[in-house]
Amino acid sequence: MDIKELNTFKTIVEEGTFSLAAIKLNYAQSTVTTQIKKLEKELGFLLFKRGWDAKLTDEGALFVAEVDNLLMHWDYSIAQAQRISNEEKGALKIGLTESVAKKIIPSILNYLNDEKPYIHCDFVVGNTELLSPLADQHKIDFAVCGNKNNSSNLIFTPLGHEEIEFIVNSPSHPILDKGSVEITDIIHYPILIGENSCYYTQSVNAFLLENNLAFKRVYNCSALHLIPQMIFGNAIGIIPKGTQFVQSNISFKVKGFDPKMPIGLLVSAHRNNYLTQTKRQIMKLIESSSIFNR
Repeated sequence: MDIKELNTFKTIVEEGTFSLAAIKLNYAQSTVTTQIKKLEKELGFLLFKRGWDAKLTDEGALFVAEVDNLLMHWDYSIAQAQRISNEEKGALKIGLTESVAKKIIPSILNYLNDEKPYIHCDFVVGNTELLSPLADQHKIDFAVCGNKNNSSNLIFTPLGHEEIEFIVNSPSHPILDKGSVEITDIIHYPILIGENSCYYTQSVNAFLLENNLAFKRVYNCSALHLIPQMIFGNAIGIIPKGTQFVQSNISFKVKGFDPKMPIGLLVSAHRNNYLTQTKRQIMKLIESSSIFNR
């Protein structure tokens, strides 16, 4: 049984068709077909029902989980062997929320450049709603984000909490004239906030719901780093603390509003058993970071 055949099988399952798998793997479609036929012959059963959309047979569906285990163990074994020979190679894929990415990425890159020059690293920046399923599906090695889903398939190690900031774009904004700002003082202003799937947006909405309140005019933006630049007139921006301001932004506090959302390391419970030394070292580097509000 060839590791390339197993990887081809997994790619077909992920992509949905033989032709899409061939494109992703940069193979001729005939090569993909030949590899699957060879694998089926070695296994003694069909993996796919014959047809355009590559539907799995019952046996194929059972084999998928085993293939994930085999490939994960293979990658882990190769990484361990490469580490022993002091030529560790490979790739990392780390998920980060926007509010921590700028602060964490430089230290990770410094470590890799100094200690692991053969390791390639991809950063996936997004909110908890995006990163949680990616960790669960093994599409990233781990993430630094919230723990919204509380899935039994994921291990969450809290590192601190994420705070929320309210910002305006002018020192003459009427809200700044108030000695103490209540949540009822801001609900009538235009609001700029992350998309509804954002963990912090949902926390804000939950707080409003608990107090039988609602914003009147809301504008959502999935790119949180753009919100400080988008504030117009008397609009108010609501962002995770740590999001970079523009020079004209002024922050203020809202009395009684402090959700302190947990943020930490999120990793697949299954993948956790196969984390290489480099991945564990980077996780320790993140854990020791002083950027988190503990």
